[in-house]
Amino acid sequence: MGWLFPYHTFRRSGLIAERTATQEWTRPDGVLVRCEALKHCYRGNRFSGVLYIVWEQTFFEPDGITTDRVIEVDLLRYDGTTWGYKDMDESMHPFYYSCPLSYLDMVPERCPEWRAGVRAHAAKVAAKTKATKARRKAMREGRQ
Repeated sequence: MGWLFPYHTFRRSGLIAERTATQEWTRPDGVLVRCEALKHCYRGNRFSGVLYIVWEQTFFEPDGITTDRVIEVDLLRYDGTTWGYKDMDESMHPFYYSCPLSYLDMVPERCPEWRAGVRAHAAKVAAKTKATKARRKAMREGRQ
């Protein structure tokens, strides 16, 4: 699927608000579906990034109510006039791994390879942060 650039999204915050708004619709088989964003975060810079969203989907079926959760991964990009997005979910194995680890605990696993990549990325970031803190501490202690 390609990129979508809604004509009215001049600010990133507006696009994020639109992408995380609660949605309701009725499927052709008459089942009411309600999707609510439980958590979301943006990882990126001023002109592009990744929006991670944990959705809870509720299906109001004649024989009862069922729920499911999914992690959506939206790529966001500014083209000079408006913000656009490309939406994917975990099952598509997006090659973006900066998803918060807490999101993985909230959602059933759909792509083990993607989750392994997210965990590896988080471990790499944690190791780098630890090394940076150790260097700073050593520099402070060396000056005294």
